[in-house]
Amino acid sequence: MSKSIAIPGDYICKEEEYIPHRHVYVDELGNVRSAVIGKVVLDNLNRRVSVKPFKDIKIPKTGDVVVGWVTSMRDDIAFIKIVGYDFTKLFKHNFTAVLHISQVTDSKGDNMYNYVRIGDIVKVKVLNDYLPLLVTIKEPKLGVILAYCSRCGSPLYFDGNKLICAICGNTEQRKISLDYIAVRGKKGGV
Repeated sequence: MSKSIAIPGDYICKEEEYIPHRHVYVDELGNVRSAVIGKVVLDNLNRRVSVKPFKDIKIPKTGDVVVGWVTSMRDDIAFIKIVGYDFTKLFKHNFTAVLHISQVTDSKGDNMYNYVRIGDIVKVKVLNDYLPLLVTIKEPKLGVILAYCSRCGSPLYFDGNKLICAICGNTEQRKISLDYIAVRGKKGGV
């Protein structure tokens, strides 16, 4: 372990040394890093590492439904910037959430790009109460609430079972929430 006080992004240890627990995250190289400003806490009995924040941060709890947008993704995972319970009740701080393909569909070998894309605004349910947040969109009210065209960037309108761009005519698919925001298309849209 490198230090007893940490700020966001500080290296704490390797993932193999301690299991990441509260207020820490693992980067792409397997380094455990602090997600908050606070004191590093090592639980040698359970081999877990946490950071106890100096200032209590109110983070979403297990079962909370929150909104955010997809900031980056790979074939099996999407990273979401959580901004609030809705767009009228924003959090003081933004939180990073991780959406794994297993929390989208039960189909094996499916691709995350069939369900969400970068820039999509999503409604998700929180599965844990520590950072990074793990989220799901399996329920009908969860999923994409506003999507943008991958070709031209215009908002997509929902027509039956597909999303259509009123500007370029591109059609796309996503895991649509029952609360998808109505966007008017060429033929009146929704």
